[in-house]
Amino acid sequence: MDFLQDEIVVSEIVLAVFFPKEKGTPIQKYRTTHGLVFNVDCWSTYRFETGEVLTCRSGDCIYLPKGTRYTAERHMEKNSEERGIYAINFLTLSDGSKNKPFVMRIKGRDEMLSLFSRAANAWRKKDIGYCEECFGDLYKIIRIIKKEMSSYSSKHRTLERIAPALDYINENYTKEQISLSHLASLCKISEPYLRKLFQNAFSVSPAVYMRNLRIGYARELLRSGEYSVTDAAMLAGFNDTAYFSREFKRAVGVAPKDYGVSLVNRKIVTK
Repeated sequence: MDFLQDEIVVSEIVLAVFFPKEKGTPIQKYRTTHGLVFNVDCWSTYRFETGEVLTCRSGDCIYLPKGTRYTAERHMEKNSEERGIYAINFLTLSDGSKNKPFVMRIKGRDEMLSLFSRAANAWRKKDIGYCEECFGDLYKIIRIIKKEMSSYSSKHRTLERIAPALDYINENYTKEQISLSHLASLCKISEPYLRKLFQNAFSVSPAVYMRNLRIGYARELLRSGEYSVTDAAMLAGFNDTAYFSREFKRAVGVAPKDYGVSLVNRKIVTK
């Protein structure tokens, strides 16, 4: 069973519970079940016998495969009313003992918290239909994890595909006006496809991506107080100071000639 690729068929839920812990206590474990753990206002460090170390922070979910050996230590966030971990331990029709543990940051934190909480409450009360409710919540949790991991994997593959272009941009964006055709040739793809991949990865075109890098660098130069607007524009890769000023104000909200002044005023106000 591949947790992220295969269809997961749960054969039994062994436990659904919330562990409120005031202190981090090292726990040595050999898993006889698969486990999904969701951290609430705490973070945990898992040290596996393979040497791998995974950190699961507040709002993260960790998958612990059956058969793994590890030591876990939990640490609490300060000033938190609800803190600890939700855990659901389960078995599947497929063994899955060769699966690898992984941690992921959950975007839909409130939904995930609601599902884990509802499953734990149902398991504790054991009213009529509690088992079916727990199964339903667990499958919804697995679906969320698969959906979010799939989205992450898709972006990762996109970044790998355009890596030659990104490397070239990072090395040369202040030195030259980089053409889209050159970037596409580095990636061995067409220009329209390169635009599409940049849009998917960064929600902007390659041209806007490079412009944002240049403006970001120009901001650093102006913030130092050692460069004029013209010098900052040229060093950041803008050949036209007027164009630079327009784009800078559009992106930052203030003209570059006023940028340093606004930072100084902000510091004075906060003192």
